[in-house]
Amino acid sequence: MKSKRGYMEAHDLRQESELMSALEAVLFAAGDPLELELAARILELDMERTLILVEQLQRKYQRDCQSGLMIRMINSKILLSTKPSLKEMVSRLYRPQNRPALSQASYETLAIIAYNQPCTRAQVEEVRGVNSDGIITRLLERNLIREEGILDLPGRPAVFSVTDHFLIEFGLKSTEDLPAADFVMYKTLDELDKQFQSKIEENETDR
Repeated sequence: MKSKRGYMEAHDLRQESELMSALEAVLFAAGDPLELELAARILELDMERTLILVEQLQRKYQRDCQSGLMIRMINSKILLSTKPSLKEMVSRLYRPQNRPALSQASYETLAIIAYNQPCTRAQVEEVRGVNSDGIITRLLERNLIREEGILDLPGRPAVFSVTDHFLIEFGLKSTEDLPAADFVMYKTLDELDKQFQSKIEENETDR
């Protein structure tokens, strides 16, 4: 017969498994990156306990070579995501066939914002030397940048930052993970993406 301690340990394991399943379900249902604090409230756990669950779920997916999913941390948010190695295949599902590629000027503008955020339209144009209204509008439409707020200055200029979608695209936890290389060197985001792949793989290995 099992001892009382044995029953308690079995109960704890079942509870742990149920909590991990619940977290997985919540992340799947959320779709977008979910604030760690909100996940903790949903699971009725404290932040430390929730973070431990996240790390356990990360390890679970890392051990499962047959799974195409992974758990990623983006700033203070959690995301159930596809693995970077499957990006090209997954992109076939949602890639718009009639959406034009971003121009070199768009990548340049995105670079300026990513490395200097939050920054105003005027600051972007000061670096580029030309009007950037149309480009900023396209980057907003692509959800690569967002309006962060309004400055209390004449004209009340908006300030812009990169989005979580931008971080997701490159497997970054935050903008602190941006490489030191000048973003403007790259003609396309795909070229810059290659620079991140080895970094992503290193991060996965270190976990």
